[in-house]
Amino acid sequence: MVIKEYVTDSNIFYMGIPFQSDFSFKYYITPEILGEINHIKKKIDGLNLLLSLKKVIIVEPSLANIAYILNKIKSLGQFGLSKPDSSILALGFQLNLPIISTDYTVINTAKFLSLDTIVPGKSNFEVKQNKKYCSICKRYFAIRFLYCNQCGNKLIFKSIKK
Repeated sequence: MVIKEYVTDSNIFYMGIPFQSDFSFKYYITPEILGEINHIKKKIDGLNLLLSLKKVIIVEPSLANIAYILNKIKSLGQFGLSKPDSSILALGFQLNLPIISTDYTVINTAKFLSLDTIVPGKSNFEVKQNKKYCSICKRYFAIRFLYCNQCGNKLIFKSIKK
């Protein structure tokens, strides 16, 4: 039997995917993701069962991988990622496993980092990057700029295809 391994976001647990999959699937989560889904334990004991059967495994990504991912996220200009989101990106990078999520911010960032991803129900996904944009000059700038160096207009965030 071939084991399929994935790094999993909390929304996959809310969809019930780990509870419905067979034993050929193994899901890795971080302690932060466990914190997000911990209340599932109170309603059903399924999460404890998955943990005891080692179908769900909790792994803390290394500090070096977390720092690397946070630096890459900053260069991308992606500011909507929570600590749990960043932790699964670091774990996916560390374990070199695909990330399953329905959170488009997580998937977009993972794609930008060249990590394999799976979005349940979606086959195609476009990577977008945040840039600063001058609405007067119609030019793009790096995230660090606040004002256009041509006209002085305040720059706005805009998502563009990578």
